[in-house]
Amino acid sequence: MSRAIPSIIHIKGVIKNYPWGSVTTLANHRGESFSALPEAELWFGDNSAGPSEVVGQGFTLNEITKEFGGLPFLAKILAVEHSLSLQVHPALGDIPLLKNVLKDENHKPEMVVALTEFHALVGFAAIDSIISLFEKLGADKASALIARPLRNGAKLVEVLNAILGVADNDGILDEVLVNLGNLDRVRAKWLRELIDLYQPKLDPLAFLLCELIILDPGSSIYLPPRCVHAYLHGTVVEVMANSDNVIRGGLTNKPIDKENFLALIDTRSDLAQRVIPRSESGALHWQPPVADFSLMRIAGEFEQALSLGNFAIAFMSEGSCAITTESHRGDLVLVSQNHGAFVAPGNYVVKGSGSLWVVSGKGR
Repeated sequence: MSRAIPSIIHIKGVIKNYPWGSVTTLANHRGESFSALPEAELWFGDNSAGPSEVVGQGFTLNEITKEFGGLPFLAKILAVEHSLSLQVHPALGDIPLLKNVLKDENHKPEMVVALTEFHALVGFAAIDSIISLFEKLGADKASALIARPLRNGAKLVEVLNAILGVADNDGILDEVLVNLGNLDRVRAKWLRELIDLYQPKLDPLAFLLCELIILDPGSSIYLPPRCVHAYLHGTVVEVMANSDNVIRGGLTNKPIDKENFLALIDTRSDLAQRVIPRSESGALHWQPPVADFSLMRIAGEFEQALSLGNFAIAFMSEGSCAITTESHRGDLVLVSQNHGAFVAPGNYVVKGSGSLWVVSGKGR
């Protein structure tokens, strides 16, 4: 039987506990000092792997959104205390080939907006830049394994195949550690940490093949499908197509799917795109080059209109606000901490202080 969809629905986000998460960031967000287990992600949406609870109703958001086919997006706050695996997400065209591997049948482009300084590996560096970096490092064994083949025309996929999940039996990583002083401070820090975590596997050398990005608070980047990445540290708002598909290739103690990882990755440099928000009606708007999702932020002390053409999710990264229908006679939901709102298309008023994030999308 069809369920009537109210204008505004009070929802509670879902905490995901992964070892790379923080025991303080998301705990502090909900007013607690720390958590018993590392908390990595706070999900808002209807994905079956973690649908938001409809507060006080005894069911989850996907029971409502199934009436119109579900949300095309998933929203998260990520608290990255330790580095994630080197991974890639599929494009739509990859789905038929990976049905026995993937969790769902959707692609997974994603975008992050930094709440703190955020470090990540995103995409591959240009071949000339990789070779120059190995020349600067001055570790002969690592250069022989990576820089020399690339200089002689080898493909990045071939080089990755030679290092991911492969044991170091020749002292290559020890030589790299001795030469870390030749690199800049940030790269040296991360390479040392990755070697400490994953030695004797040669996976940490993949760090030197990727583009290291540092986002200041408010900066954002869009990752299309097939863009290799590994988030290293910091807190972000993340929005993505509504999928939980991940193919891991290395830098993890979890099982990897090296064959599919190498088949999926797009090795072109500059694949990811910085997304510059536009300012409009007291809000910042990020629109990546996909229809699955867009993102809006209203910050500071605010009381203003909010007009939505598509279903949306609203949540706070700090502070609190009230969302009500434009007439002030309809539903009202208070949003703060790990409580958000599912909002139907229509006209609303938002009033509060802090940072309100609104994710919407029309899908394909």
